[in-house]
Amino acid sequence: MSGMIAHWGFHSSADADAARPIAFLDRDGVLNVGRQGYVNRPSEVELLPGVADVIAQLKELDFLICVVTNQSAISRGLWDTGQLEVIHQELQQQLLSRNEHAGIDLFLTCPHRYEDACGCRKPSPEMLYLGHQLLRMSGQKEQMYFSSKTHPISNRTVNWWGEKPEPFHPLDLMVGDRRSDMGAGWAYGARLFRVSAHEGIQAASSRLLNENDIGDAFQP
Repeated sequence: MSGMIAHWGFHSSADADAARPIAFLDRDGVLNVGRQGYVNRPSEVELLPGVADVIAQLKELDFLICVVTNQSAISRGLWDTGQLEVIHQELQQQLLSRNEHAGIDLFLTCPHRYEDACGCRKPSPEMLYLGHQLLRMSGQKEQMYFSSKTHPISNRTVNWWGEKPEPFHPLDLMVGDRRSDMGAGWAYGARLFRVSAHEGIQAASSRLLNENDIGDAFQP
């Protein structure tokens, strides 16, 4: 597995829209309950409280929703991209069953282990840059509803000792429960919101909906 895995959350033929902000969301511990030893099957997907309503509120503010998740179980041979698809389908279905406006637009996954030195595993910002490219710059969005497509890694250089980059959109944000999530968001230039894995995205909901909230401070 040499690249990042993309699943579109909807059938879409709409043009990419550079004017809309993107909410980049970690998955386990932000949207659903994380499990020791991975979320391995659809039956293990359990939404955290209030997640669907927060996503719907972000979409009401015109955010595109992009999940960015490290899932090294694939590289470890525990399961394959087909299993990843059905896990993400289950997550999407649970969200939409709770709020019809709560769908994820794009799921991006790094399937590698830390020791693979892949270039896309968070805290690398590579998945966020790919989300920006696919959602904003790719002309017509591909109609690939939950069908896996692998995208190459650019291996961009991050200056962790420099200034935080300027975002592509001033409202772009990253929500995560780990330092690696904050690092990826910082290196992309997004506003950063760290949450507890026990509470998930709901804990930051009022801040996410406040356009004047510049996010959490972070030192790489």
